[in-house]
Amino acid sequence: MATLEKLPNLKILRLTMAFFGKNMICSERGFPLLQSRILHWLEIIEEWKVEEGAMPSLRRLKFQFCCNLSTIVDGLRFVTTLQELEIQAMPKTFKHQVDIGGEDFYKVQHVPPLIFSNCCGN
Repeated sequence: MATLEKLPNLKILRLTMAFFGKNMICSERGFPLLQSRILHWLEIIEEWKVEEGAMPSLRRLKFQFCCNLSTIVDGLRFVTTLQELEIQAMPKTFKHQVDIGGEDFYKVQHVPPLIFSNCCGN
């Protein structure tokens, strides 16, 4: 991530089985022009940290098949440009935490459409 987040013109990032660590960090001022980020089939990732000031242009974020990710990142509350958050094929527990009334909803309440699909399991 340290290398990718410094690419000055990166606008779309789709990670599909391409990150093998348990912790992912987006640093302050990282991904300055990123507009769309898709995290797909990252089964090992358990925690994703977004520092304040990271991804200042992000408009779309999608989680799909990141089954060990236990919670939505706190730092998303600082990404005020986020217009769409899609959660697909994630555990029901993750969905319930993020959905209206969930303990993590405050982190994404500024995102107009929260889109959930195929959330099942625990």
